Formats: sequence, structure tokens, C-alpha cells
Amino acid sequence: MRRLITVVVIIGLLGFGTSRGIDWWNFNVNAPMSSTNHSVPFHIDPGETSTQIGSDLYDLRLIRSTIAWDIYTRVTNAAPKFQAGSFVLNANMSMSQIVNALQHGRPDEKTITFPEGFPLRSQAALVDEKKLGTAPNYITGAAYLKAAKDPGWGSLYSFLPAQSGSADYPYEGYLFPDTYLVDPAAGARGLVKAQLDQFNAVFTADWRGQIAQPTSSRPAEDIRTIVILASMVDREANNKTSTDRGNVCSVYYNRLAINMPLGVDATLLYGLGRLSPEPTGTELALDNPYNTRKHAGLPPTAISNPGRAALQACINPPKTNYLYYFTDRQGTTHFETNAQDFENDKAKYGVSGS
Repeated sequence: MRRLITVVVIIGLLGFGTSRGIDWWNFNVNAPMSSTNHSVPFHIDPGETSTQIGSDLYDLRLIRSTIAWDIYTRVTNAAPKFQAGSFVLNANMSMSQIVNALQHGRPDEKTITFPEGFPLRSQAALVDEKKLGTAPNYITGAAYLKAAKDPGWGSLYSFLPAQSGSADYPYEGYLFPDTYLVDPAAGARGLVKAQLDQFNAVFTADWRGQIAQPTSSRPAEDIRTIVILASMVDREANNKTSTDRGNVCSVYYNRLAINMPLGVDATLLYGLGRLSPEPTGTELALDNPYNTRKHAGLPPTAISNPGRAALQACINPPKTNYLYYFTDRQGTTHFETNAQDFENDKAKYGVSGS
């Protein structure tokens, strides 16, 4: 009897261990590290081993276990199939998806990461800097800008404005800032298409439904208005926190509601063709369509290509009474409801750049 009990206990323990082992395996192989859509550039050097690749993935928090990685790549015989080159992985990819993606690289492909809140001319400068493709036939910034202004995009993407206030940058604001894998064969047009595709994916049907309905903190809006507001938020929200972004956008909505000029110097800088330094007194008096100190309402176009967080902040801004904001010398953004407090706090804390 004792022997029988021992056997039963051993079988039970083996069964429990097997079950836990299967759970561990499935968790590591099939469950992504994150549910958040976050692009991560990744590069495999020629001759790099599967173990080295796994270590790099672990350091980037794309996989949970290098042991599971080594076992999986051996069991599936994937290791010899990994290709040297550049890849764009995602935090929401499972290990099995990553393994599949790394088998389809091309040595001539490169990645480029566009920062949030920069205008097309800055993105074009980055294209030149990155030297995408193979010498001497790199994708140039000029080719990128030419592709970005092609009016044909308007018939392919319903979210693009039918009319734009800028002939040179008609789709400013819609070339989504993210990390992209660039295929030289697709050229500049392929890169622009990838950015427009990503905007279409990020600005979901749910978001489009939300903006069509007014809330306590904003009226019903269209995509164009949200993009313009978010483009200003990404240039103005100094600390890039969700609170700052939301509060900055609330200032814009509050001013628009009472037909008060927005007074955003970043819009004038865009109209002057630069990001810095701050406008001079003479420039602030210019009758430039992007001078939102002189002209009430929104600027004619977006002034940058906003990221997901800025778009989200303008879709769901907090309800505030703020009408003013400034960033002090320490980088803290202050929000005020009246001009007197605004001037007092600027004198007390100083203004960034002063």
C-alpha cells in the first residue's frame, strides 16, 4: 500500500511539474512582453550567433528568458535562418513572432526613427543624415519631400485634408513619427506610404468616433483640427508629460471657445521656417498667417507631425479654466487662469530661454 501511495504521489508531482512547464513554455513563447504598440529598432550583425541575438532581445525587454529563446530557436531550427540586417520589432510581439520576423531581413534595409513633434522639413533632414539605401543611390530628403507632397495620396487616404493651406507641405501632420524599416527598392515613396499607413492605424475608428461627439472639455471635432492642435502640443508641451500635454491642449480649446488668439510662438516659427530661436519683437508684429498672436483661430496647417500621446491629449483633454501657460527656467510648465497671475509667475520663476 505504501509503495502504491508513493507511486501515485510521484506521478502527481510529475504531472504537476509537466503542467507548470507547459505553462512556462507557452507564456515565454506566445505571450508578448507588452500589450502596448511600441516600435523597437533591432539590428543583427553578420556572424552574430542566436545566443547573442537572444541576449540583445532580452536587454531590450522584448523577450522574458534567454533560456526559452535558446530552446525555441533550437527546436524550430530557426537559428541558421536569421538574416543580418535591420528590423523593426514591436513590444507587443511574442517570441514566436520575433523569431519569424528575424528570418526575413535584408542587408540593405535600414531603420529610421522620426521623433515626435517635428515638421516635414526636419524629417527630410533626418532622411539625408541617415543615408538610407546604398551609395550612391541614397534616398534623399528632397525626394522624400517630393513624395510627401504628391496630391495622389489624397485619393488613397480619406483622413487627409481635401485642401491644405500649404503648397509645399500639404500633408504636414499626417506623416506619423515612429520607427520604420526602409526598403531602398521602395524609395522615398515607400517611406511616406509607411508613415501614412501608420497614421491610419494609430488614429483608430474608435478615435474617429470619439472626436465626432462633443465632451465637457471640447466641441465635436474633425481629424484635421485634432492634428493641428496636437502638432502645437508636441512643440509646446515642454516636459512631454501626459498632464502637460492635456493642460496645454485645454488652453487652446478654452481660448478658441472665446475667440481669443492662441498666442503660440511655435506657430510663427513654423511660418518663418525655423524651430528656434524665439521670435523677435519685429517678427511678432508680422502679418504672417501662422502668427497666432495676431490672427484668432487655428493656424492654416499643422506645424509638426504629432505623436500618439499628443493626439490622445487633444481627443480627451481635461476640463480646465486655464488660458495661459509658460515654461520656467527649470523646465516646469505653469498654467494660469488670468493674465495677472500669468505675468506675476513669469516674473517670479523666469521663462525658459531667458
